[in-house]
Amino acid sequence: MDTPDRAADAGRFAALTVPVHHASTLTFATTSAFLGRRSQLFDGYSYGLYGTPTTRALEDMVATIEGGSRSIAVPSGLAAVTGPLLALLRAGDQVLVADCVYGSTRDFCTEILQAMGISVAFFPSDADSIAGLLTPATRLVLLETPGYYTMELQDIDAIAREAHAAGALVMADNSYGFGLSNLFAHGVDIVASALSKYGSGHSDLCMGSITVADDALFRRIKLGVTRLGIGIAADDAYLVIRSLQTLSVRLAEHGRRTEPVVAWLAQRPEVAAVLYPHSVGPQRDRHARFFRGGHGLLAVRLRQASLARVSAMLDSMQVFRIGASWGGVHSLIAPFDLSTARRTASARQEGWLLRLHVGLEPLDSLLADLDAGFARLNASS
Repeated sequence: MDTPDRAADAGRFAALTVPVHHASTLTFATTSAFLGRRSQLFDGYSYGLYGTPTTRALEDMVATIEGGSRSIAVPSGLAAVTGPLLALLRAGDQVLVADCVYGSTRDFCTEILQAMGISVAFFPSDADSIAGLLTPATRLVLLETPGYYTMELQDIDAIAREAHAAGALVMADNSYGFGLSNLFAHGVDIVASALSKYGSGHSDLCMGSITVADDALFRRIKLGVTRLGIGIAADDAYLVIRSLQTLSVRLAEHGRRTEPVVAWLAQRPEVAAVLYPHSVGPQRDRHARFFRGGHGLLAVRLRQASLARVSAMLDSMQVFRIGASWGGVHSLIAPFDLSTARRTASARQEGWLLRLHVGLEPLDSLLADLDAGFARLNASS
């Protein structure tokens, strides 16, 4: 019997998948290579925490999707926002923040950055301009458009022009628009996205990405993130790599399923407004400028609903699960107290909002679940 030629077999092994590299310690051929390993931080490999072939493959894919040139994978969407803030800001600087940012981002700015001597000011979530807030100390403007719950959009082009004229950078939380946008074309310098959402697509991991189009800025942020000691696991990187290959198909399907839900909700007497700027409301034109389509995320503002009534509606939902995050195959619903959501006085509202993520369950089941929920809300009054 012939002996198998394993070397020849290995030469023919050509998988479509990216290999998963599990590594902490890396070895070096020479003493000089070991002593100079820090020079490999940006484009090579020095230690497993700072990059492996698996994580580099993911970062290259994300950079292409976002329209940038370099990406850094981090353990969460929140870390994708806080990492650049810590890397770029110092005591005495100011950051301007859209009033609709994610709650944990807001808390980081008001509790951590301010304790570090960094000034934080909020501007309206639907701002056309920030000219009146820019000061010589302004170093960065943080956008989130649309806002995760209330779906307001800022005018990215105008704000970026004003910020750059004042010498400030612009960062945008683009978790909503991941796969549907190129914010660099509108003047954004740093794009932070939660890959935990549509990037992973299955609600089974936490990860974020920081993407830039400028190499010098990439190096500043990469150094800062490295000094924080954060990185991602190879297995999680592989799961996101696998999911990114179906990203466009999943986004389109979520969007297709969401439109009839939006139309149905718009007819409900309990609903004061449906917030889905892709196809509903006064900011549709602005949404069309920045995003190539919609997906499964929307919100509704309720009429005269107390927490007790909202709880009666949600606590017995069968298809829509009560939960934070979004972007997976399951439908989710989450209540939001508008009275606690804003710093700018003109934006403060009262009442409850429900954020929905339309998953991939049958449409009839989704609408029946919502209909039964509204019946419980009405009965509880």
